[in-house]
Amino acid sequence: MEVKAKWTGRGFALCIGEWKLYVDGKDVTDKIPEDLRTEPMNTYKRYERWYFKDWVEEWESYYDGLKQDEWIESNKYWLDEITTDIDVQRQIFKAINEEDFRTNSCGGCI
Repeated sequence: MEVKAKWTGRGFALCIGEWKLYVDGKDVTDKIPEDLRTEPMNTYKRYERWYFKDWVEEWESYYDGLKQDEWIESNKYWLDEITTDIDVQRQIFKAINEEDFRTNSCGGCI
């Protein structure tokens, strides 16, 4: 089973985008709840953020989000509409995790 996830935001407009999700070539984006389609997906990994300190932008790394099993449990209500196969749900997590982001992570707002 092939799973592909894509966040359409890029570059300095990283926060402006939407999720696309494909399972075995079939577009299942409509199974992602509307309130999640344009937001970070809260998967666990290292993210970057920036802030101003003495009028100079500073960058730092941090870890945030839900790890795989927690994320699947939290999102089971819509993942089960795509598939109840836990292996495929894990693939969905991994695909989304690769594209996941946080606001303030690209520096476009500086």
